[in-house]
Amino acid sequence: MDHDEDPVARVQDALTTEDGRSGKLGEWISRVLPYLKVTHADQTAPARVDFSFTCHNDHCNRMGSLHGGAAASIFDVCTSLPLLLVSKPGYWQFLGVSRNLSVSYFRPVPPGEEVIIETEIVQIGKNLCTTKGVMKRKRDGATMSTCEHLKVNIDPQPSL
Repeated sequence: MDHDEDPVARVQDALTTEDGRSGKLGEWISRVLPYLKVTHADQTAPARVDFSFTCHNDHCNRMGSLHGGAAASIFDVCTSLPLLLVSKPGYWQFLGVSRNLSVSYFRPVPPGEEVIIETEIVQIGKNLCTTKGVMKRKRDGATMSTCEHLKVNIDPQPSL
């Protein structure tokens, strides 16, 4: 099946380099990407992508739980990727840039804990988009954190 037909493969491809290593999205997130897996993708409105992630010691703060900055980075990447499912040349082709990323933290995520990250596009227009994410503990569904991600489109204007 071709990546254009398989939304999970299309999103998972964005998380890996051509040689199979994680990091196409940048070195800054390279410590997280190997532990982030696409579990579901649906391109029908609203476009949704779900991920699984297992927290490791490298992701933790000195209190021994997922660092808030790591969680925000995970949300930044994960809530941007549903845009892959609706993008086309001239329309969110480059997935935009963040205008605002607001994260609310409810429970700590210790090392070894697997979480599910559910993301979806809430609203999308030509220039602005809002996505949301919810991080839930896999074993019982408890909400660990949530986010709202506001993005602006940076695609170049089409030539006339």
